[in-house]
Amino acid sequence: MVDKTRTPIDVGLSDEEKADLEKLITGLKQDPSEAQPGASPEELQKQVQSMMENLTQLVEMLLKFDTKMRALYDIVRLSYQKSDMMNKRIDAIIESVRGGKNVSPGSES
Repeated sequence: MVDKTRTPIDVGLSDEEKADLEKLITGLKQDPSEAQPGASPEELQKQVQSMMENLTQLVEMLLKFDTKMRALYDIVRLSYQKSDMMNKRIDAIIESVRGGKNVSPGSES
């Protein structure tokens, strides 16, 4: 069962990419057993070619998504590093104020 109250996640796909993805999913959901027992080799070859094209498009979209997710990962990682560094600086200032020490820039660990 799908949670209908969940907010959709925006992964940065354009409207055209979303439409292409929906078209591919619809095509993949269709009954693949359209080939009749007496189907000609040409008809079977066309079906295999169509499935290969759909798979190629799906892989291309997956690679685009992977690239976008990698960029998001890098942003989150850098944000974490920045906040960690800022927390260390804030902690050093707090310790300095509490202990009456002189804080010099560049004396962070």
